[in-house]
Amino acid sequence: MTPKVSVIIPTYNRGQYITQAIESVLSQTFLDYEIIVIDDGSTDNTQEILKKYKNEIKSIRHENQGISKTRNSAINQSCGEYLAFLDSDDYWTSEKLAQQVKVLDSHPNVGIVYARMPIINEKGEKIGMKPAGVSGKNFKELLEVWGDLPTSSIMVRRDCFTKAGLFDVSLDTMEDIDMWIRIAQFYDLYEIENKVLAYYRRHDEQITKNKAKVYGGLVKIFTKIYNTYPQAPKVLMIKRIVENQYLLAKEYYIAKDYKNASSLALKAIAQYPLVGLLFTNKKDHFSDKLIKIIKPYALIIISFLKSLKGKS
Repeated sequence: MTPKVSVIIPTYNRGQYITQAIESVLSQTFLDYEIIVIDDGSTDNTQEILKKYKNEIKSIRHENQGISKTRNSAINQSCGEYLAFLDSDDYWTSEKLAQQVKVLDSHPNVGIVYARMPIINEKGEKIGMKPAGVSGKNFKELLEVWGDLPTSSIMVRRDCFTKAGLFDVSLDTMEDIDMWIRIAQFYDLYEIENKVLAYYRRHDEQITKNKAKVYGGLVKIFTKIYNTYPQAPKVLMIKRIVENQYLLAKEYYIAKDYKNASSLALKAIAQYPLVGLLFTNKKDHFSDKLIKIIKPYALIIISFLKSLKGKS
């Protein structure tokens, strides 16, 4: 019999967390589901742990391909009418599937149902909420306010992927946000408010700890939005692109990659000469604002000179 929900758990070297993730699915009050764990070439003890669940999960392993290809592979091998995604370092509350199936069954116009996720640290202490601010509840908000839909809290209709396509394999990060934006063109979004359905674990091994990857990913996705959606606010997208180009240039400078630091800062300034102004706030005095405006230009000059010195 075809399951109502396919639970997709991509994993890569998360042996210390994956047991809790799987157990949180097995503890669901809603029982009509399948669990697909797809191991993206882990080199830790992940496979040993998965063997303990051989009668309860469908375990797939392939060579390391990245998160988008891994999720896409699982989607193609799943059967459920609805798909729920769980990152292997996060976990669910027991009512998660029941709450979301109820919404999708009763709202045929809704493509994605989600909830906010408490952020916990390694000690299990709550240290924040994801998202902390405005949550994107439609296509317009996802573009304009960058509403962050937490992937481990999401359930999606299978038909969404037929209309919007699968995860973009060209994106190293932010691939999930890109996916939700594309789906939001065709379907409504539904937030289950004031309910904790999943927990987001913050730890040192997350890709979000790599600032260069994060800023590079943001440049990519904002550029994609700018080029793809005519209704996207163009000036806002340019500001977001150059803001992250400049932040990435600073990361290159810290890494002593002066050539890329200078070229990227120059690229940002060429598109938006007052890029430094994007980092000012109302409390800044005039002199503080002036310094922030000058800093990107100084970064270009200093990085260029250091790159020349490295060649000599």
